[in-house]
Amino acid sequence: MVTARDVVHDLWTHLDLPPFPQSALRLTGPAHTLPSSYQLSLLPPAAIGATALAASLVRSHRLDSSELSPVSVDGLHAAVEFRSEAFTSLNGAPPPNLWGPISGVYPTADNGFVGIHANFPNHAAAALRILGLPECCTDKSAVAAAVEQFDAIELETLAAENDAVIYALRDPAAWNALPAAVALPSFPITIRKIRDAPPGLPPSLQGVENPTSCLQGLRVAELSRVIAGPIAGRALAAHGADVLWLHGPHLPSLPALDIDTSRGKRSAFIDLRDDVGKATLRSLLSSADVFIQSFRPGAIAAKGFDALSVAELNPDGIIYASLDAFGQEGPWSHRRGFDSMVQLCTGINASEAAHHNSGEPYKKWPVQALDHTAGYFLALGILTALHRRITIGGSWEVHVSLAAVAKYISSLPRLPGREGFDGAVGVTNDTARPFLETRETNFGELTAVRHAGQVDGATVGYRHQPTALGNHDARWEKSPLLTSRTS
Repeated sequence: MVTARDVVHDLWTHLDLPPFPQSALRLTGPAHTLPSSYQLSLLPPAAIGATALAASLVRSHRLDSSELSPVSVDGLHAAVEFRSEAFTSLNGAPPPNLWGPISGVYPTADNGFVGIHANFPNHAAAALRILGLPECCTDKSAVAAAVEQFDAIELETLAAENDAVIYALRDPAAWNALPAAVALPSFPITIRKIRDAPPGLPPSLQGVENPTSCLQGLRVAELSRVIAGPIAGRALAAHGADVLWLHGPHLPSLPALDIDTSRGKRSAFIDLRDDVGKATLRSLLSSADVFIQSFRPGAIAAKGFDALSVAELNPDGIIYASLDAFGQEGPWSHRRGFDSMVQLCTGINASEAAHHNSGEPYKKWPVQALDHTAGYFLALGILTALHRRITIGGSWEVHVSLAAVAKYISSLPRLPGREGFDGAVGVTNDTARPFLETRETNFGELTAVRHAGQVDGATVGYRHQPTALGNHDARWEKSPLLTSRTS
């Protein structure tokens, strides 16, 4: 029987991190939390626990110690955190609906199904144009009637060619036969050295005496949206990093999600359409330790911020972390994608329904497990690269994709029949309540999920609370020690 500890050891071994004693990782709480034929219950404590262990590893370098401070994770708390967006509320109001009016799954002419992801206005408009409907349409029955005029793969292909996000329901065999699936890496976290840099603690970490948290002082520039990329930045912020969340002032946002994923961060606007914005980002990256971006491959590079160009900005070394839907290689690498759509097209939903055996053509996971797992895997990859930067030097590139995470989760032994659906504790308002905290913000009283990964002797949590996007200046927090050194 596979356990969450086994998954942590698998991740740790693949990433070639130093062995740790069993006592360094305490996993408590129920083992079976999420109803699924997949080993979903293992992922929250494993992903959060491995990330916290990696933060403890970085802390050991700062304390000049060969031992990791022990890490503890409660399995139910971690599962609740994997659905944190559903438990984030302002002033006691229920969480808002996160889905766009026409988002959903629809039957097609060939007895198939497609999913439409239209939470962003531009994606909704693109989908409606393909379907021949007015861009103001919010009538799902009209959308359903239009979708029924197309075959599933036909509509998926049209969407890919016209900037919409529409994917066909497949079974695992159909997905695995596609070149897009074949192109995925065998392990979901890829790390490669991209430039030489001296070993040792980054200047930002040297500039903090007696750090209270594992990553205090670490400078992270984050250019990401929705869930997966922001989860990576939020995980680093929970362990004390200075995360500056950057947004284009012209881009649409998802306020209900942003409030959850911006906890622990400061928010600033940078417009990469003009030279001033590009110069500002170059200035930030010249002293940053980490750059996170979650746009499609090539989108940020076209602005002059590919991995090699960013590495050249900081001779002390930097970690360039990217997250996307379908990977950096293969014919789908430039396609837009989101958790629910990747579940649909990679065979997860069809296979889940087959195991549940209740006559449904598809069955969704109870949490956005691809998004949350990918976010923590990216944070784990970043901290692995930071460990390498400290011990052997260099600038490093880290990459994670939702589809590669789906491949990894699918590789774990399945639970037979309906076994995985029975006996799960489940993530509900009642089971989540012990893991919530309430804090004052600029928006009012915010109730949200505390971070589940704790490190003995270190402060874990969110120093900054959500603000309006662009509320802060695009500059790093000042370290007193660094200030005195440069004055």
